[in-house]
Amino acid sequence: MKRLSKWFYLGSMVGGQVGGIILLTAGVVLLVVSGILTNYVLDLSHADIWTLANSLLLILLGCAAILFGATIWYLLLYRAWSVIQDGNASTTPEKAVGFIFIPFFNFYWIFKVWYGFALDYNRYIERYALNAPKLGKSLFLAFCILFICSMVPFLNYLAGLPFLVILGITSNKTIDAVNGLLALQAAATNQ
Repeated sequence: MKRLSKWFYLGSMVGGQVGGIILLTAGVVLLVVSGILTNYVLDLSHADIWTLANSLLLILLGCAAILFGATIWYLLLYRAWSVIQDGNASTTPEKAVGFIFIPFFNFYWIFKVWYGFALDYNRYIERYALNAPKLGKSLFLAFCILFICSMVPFLNYLAGLPFLVILGITSNKTIDAVNGLLALQAAATNQ
């Protein structure tokens, strides 16, 4: 397995989310300022077709950026679970990613795969007595709580920014952990 590029993963995840939010906001603001979107209803009787098209394009690009960032996070999750598979991991990479897409079950599963990854990773390095830093369990737990809060209407306004910050921090630590294990595994193979 190749090392994970921190710039690619973090840039795609955080950049995709932040860029997507900015594009979505610009699209909605353009709809409101132009008078096309009033009182949460599209009024197409006064619509300028180019303004409407530009607004919809911004909204679609924003959704695509958010989807891209989320996809890269799922890829990171898969790669993270892949590196600790030794027969003792609590789940497989396929289950880790796949079960997140099950509605309502994902509220439980996020704890199992993100907080659980930190626990399993720490057990892995203890089991093999590896010289690698442990992952902070409380940080990964905070991510899971903010992940759920970011899906709750109105609460998501408060949780959104802290969620993005914790997303960047936990993803950075996960990338470092995966790259560290890959380096140790490569060194053990070369001996």
